[in-house]
Amino acid sequence: MKNTICLIALLVFGACTDLDLVPLDAPTSAPFTSKQQFREGVNEGYRMFHWIRDESQNGMTDDFQRRDALDEIKAGTMNAESARVAARWQDKYKGISRMLAIKDQLENQVGILGEKEANVLLGETHFFLASFWSYLISHYGDVPFYEDVLSVDEAFEVSRTDKEVILQTIYDYYDHATEHLPVSYSGQQYVTKGAALAMKARIALYMGDYPKAAESAKACMDLAVYELHPSYSELFLSGTKTSNELIFFIPRSDALNVRIGDADLLPRIHGGWGAKQPTWELLASYECVDGLPIDKSPLFDPQNPFKNRDPRCLATIVPFGSLEEGDGKEASDGSIYMGIEYNPHPDALEVLNANTGEMIYNHDTRANKTFASFNGLLWKKGLDENWKAPTTAENNHIVIRYADVLLMYAEAKMELNEIDNSVLAAINQVRDRAYAQSSFTNPAVTTTNQEELRYIIRNERRAELAFEGLRYMDLIRWRLAHEVLSGHTYGMLDVADLKAKVVDEGLWFWALTPEIDENGFANFNPLIEAGYARTLNVIDFPQRQYLFPIPSEEILLAPGLAPNNEGY
Repeated sequence: MKNTICLIALLVFGACTDLDLVPLDAPTSAPFTSKQQFREGVNEGYRMFHWIRDESQNGMTDDFQRRDALDEIKAGTMNAESARVAARWQDKYKGISRMLAIKDQLENQVGILGEKEANVLLGETHFFLASFWSYLISHYGDVPFYEDVLSVDEAFEVSRTDKEVILQTIYDYYDHATEHLPVSYSGQQYVTKGAALAMKARIALYMGDYPKAAESAKACMDLAVYELHPSYSELFLSGTKTSNELIFFIPRSDALNVRIGDADLLPRIHGGWGAKQPTWELLASYECVDGLPIDKSPLFDPQNPFKNRDPRCLATIVPFGSLEEGDGKEASDGSIYMGIEYNPHPDALEVLNANTGEMIYNHDTRANKTFASFNGLLWKKGLDENWKAPTTAENNHIVIRYADVLLMYAEAKMELNEIDNSVLAAINQVRDRAYAQSSFTNPAVTTTNQEELRYIIRNERRAELAFEGLRYMDLIRWRLAHEVLSGHTYGMLDVADLKAKVVDEGLWFWALTPEIDENGFANFNPLIEAGYARTLNVIDFPQRQYLFPIPSEEILLAPGLAPNNEGY
């Protein structure tokens, strides 16, 4: 494969005539001659591959797993030859070179665009440049940096620039975007002033620049155009096309040929495979409705792990068992999900089809289907009856939303030890919405102790943002990945042992309450040692993986990129 930066240097950006049909590397030397060409050229920044989430098929974090398969991140085997490492590098540098070419055309066009039109498109271009560079420095560290399209000779001679130097230019790009982009659009939607401020806050937080993160998040909040969607669960469904909570998102639709559908996420009884699961660690991380972790709350029942929990738990993971007092359900019962009962219990060989009132064969218990969920859990967040296996779901791809901005503001101010009522208000605003449509009231956060708030905010991010592709970078920037991504993944015993050791002893679903440590991580080793559960595989996160390596093929063709990041 050719060196990415060198390949890009051989290509001159070409105008597109159809956003969905233009080849990624279509070459042309012709200048843009119409407003449409400028608009469609900038639209290249919205392509989905630029905004892909860092969640592979097998799960990169302690929130996500695919049966007993391992992602290279959790296996500790990522190296300079890894496909992900090369693909993300290539995607971002292709995007950067395209935006630099467009920027040059915008700055040198005469008479095609008015000053305001040109400045808005330049604002979008700077937004994309900032965002692509942000990914590179947060994942790879020091990388080759340039602000003009490189010649072929220059491409072979690139070296790495200190990420802190690049960060300052990223801030400048976002500031330019903030200055020239509108607060909102009346018709077709594009990136806005708020998106630039929110994304600037994100990279500042990732880089530990808490003053800048707090400042940018507060500026986004002060625009007074964003608010939390009334329903947490509804926000992520395919029918929610617009919301005042969405700051930057990529729409999906069959008409645009942009889809998310994934049969691995759907229950088997709905035509999916049920192969991708939330982890037991995620289920254990949600607090109880008294605001306490499960090992401290008298409300927690390990046989009914969804009962008396933060409402976002039930909105994110398909629940089963008894969910609250007086519902008349037992631990062995299921719950209706997308019109059919979901129940992984090994004795639940049939389940209720609520649409017909009939009992039907249960494809989602391992007693019937060996490859049903290995840990009994399935994702619920974002899925509803509009999903049809395998590829027709139309949910928005949310890049950043207002709840994230509120939590970034709270975290940055907490880390600065500038804890005031605005910090508590930001946290509780998110929590209030979570509890709004439940029978419980938010156990409001009132502490101003920095250590206590650090725990609360980190756990709040996990609860609020689960399954949105942000957990990985949170663990990286908190320097906790080597702790939480080392050990094992967990699941249920094989059916015969599960019935004999857990079900027949009245201990379904969890036989014991896992302990939660000072970082909010659950310890399932006592269940393993007592024979109530099994490990699915060994996971390991070596220290070197806090940064991706530079792809080896890049170093071979541009020796100035050596040495690689430490440990590779």
